Amino acid sequence: MKVTQTLPAPAELCRPRAKKLPIKAIIYLTSEKFSIFVSVIATLIAWWGVCIDNERITAYGGLVFLVGFTPWAIRETFRDIRQDRLGVGKDW
Repeated sequence: MKVTQTLPAPAELCRPRAKKLPIKAIIYLTSEKFSIFVSVIATLIAWWGVCIDNERITAYGGLVFLVGFTPWAIRETFRDIRQDRLGVGKDW
C-alpha cells in the first residue's frame, strides 16, 4: 500500500493590494441608492427650513444635496468619458 503525503496549502497565495472596507465605502458612496437617500434627506431638510421660514436650514438642505450628489455625478461622468474613449454608445 502506497502512502502519499500532501503539502499544506497557504491560506493566502497573494496579499490583497487594497483594503476591502475603503473600497466598499467608495462603492456605497457612489451608488445610485445612496444618491436617492441623500436627495430625500436633503429635500426634508430644505422643506423643514421653508416651513419654519429659516433660510439657513434651507441652505443646509441644498448643501446636503450637493455633497451627496457629487460622488455619484463624478462616477457617472468618468464612466461616460471612458465609454466615449472606447467608442461605446455612440449614436451617430
